[in-house]
Amino acid sequence: MGIRCSSGCCKKKEMVQDPSKRTSNNVEMDLLQQELNRLFNFKILLLGAGESGKSTIVKQLKRIHKKEITQQELDLVAISLHQNLVDCLKALFYATKAFGTHTLSPKGQELEQKLYNWNENTPLTPEMGVLITEVWEDDGAIQNTFKRRSEFWLLDSFEYYIEHVERFCKVPFTPIEDDCVMARIRTTGIVETNLEQKIVAKNEDEPDVLKFQIVDVGGQRNERKKWLHCFDDVKAILFCVNLAGYNQVLFEDTRKNRMHEALELFQKVSNNSLFEDTPIFLFLNKKDLFESMVLEYDMNVTFPKYTGGKELFPAMDFIKDEFRSQMPPKKQPKKVQEVSARVKREIKYAFEDVKKTLYDENRSELIRQARRLKKDMANLEKEQNPPGCCPSNCCPW
Repeated sequence: MGIRCSSGCCKKKEMVQDPSKRTSNNVEMDLLQQELNRLFNFKILLLGAGESGKSTIVKQLKRIHKKEITQQELDLVAISLHQNLVDCLKALFYATKAFGTHTLSPKGQELEQKLYNWNENTPLTPEMGVLITEVWEDDGAIQNTFKRRSEFWLLDSFEYYIEHVERFCKVPFTPIEDDCVMARIRTTGIVETNLEQKIVAKNEDEPDVLKFQIVDVGGQRNERKKWLHCFDDVKAILFCVNLAGYNQVLFEDTRKNRMHEALELFQKVSNNSLFEDTPIFLFLNKKDLFESMVLEYDMNVTFPKYTGGKELFPAMDFIKDEFRSQMPPKKQPKKVQEVSARVKREIKYAFEDVKKTLYDENRSELIRQARRLKKDMANLEKEQNPPGCCPSNCCPW
């Protein structure tokens, strides 16, 4: 007969051979590993009213992070550009009739009829492109209506579409990068974009790559009910504002000013108890449009208490103060940045600042948590595979 091992190692080995115990350990190990993987993944919720530029920011982030545009995406952009152009022209024709101050020219009437008979599943023809250019350049009724664009809905990119209309209508038409940025494809549902940022790890518990999950949800009123599904585990909110909106109306309600809508929405988001400790980054977008618009249209028409006149800096400061005033008394935006989403370098620098701020402020705590998780995993591994306490065959039974 052999001598029974007195250290208890055989009991430990028999215990971990229990299938239920081993399964439990494996599940716990998987959960710890998943938690470790999520630790350096920053979920950023991209919010804002419709047409504030959220989707354009996502497009630029994809370009910055070298994500290739697929042929399917290019085809969608081409179709969308034609639809965008037609929607804007229809809005112009409708507003011209509603104002009733000017009459369309014969060519304008011809174009209007063709647009209303246009099948959205077919591309615009080169002939249509020429006709659109002629009407835009020569029809005084359309030009006068365009001057009153603050009174009806019109896409901000309309002038870009007009400038490139004949290229859009060529056969075949392949969109270029700028077209992809300027195309308006209304976001429906929830769109997630995963990005990675390489870093120089200065600590053994720090990764070489940070992950950023950008969650873009539709900003139109009927899409906002879906926002609730995105609120879990949010590390930051990036709220996007259309600066030019102070002189524009909503797509879904032409009685409502876009800037007023944005302020009300920002107030609801920043005062939501779910985001009490969530940092908010404010992107004041379309500054290029704002800079030219504010010199022409005094902001006191929209905000009677504004007294800065047609001056850029007082107008910009006023908008910033309006948004800050919507937040809880003890909370302010983490950063306020003025950007033009159509300019890639501006989004690059602005988002680099967001990433750096988020990681710098959370780095120490994340490393501490990573160290704890790794220690728990090591203890679990030791429990599952205890070291031998004696030579093999010392316990023959």
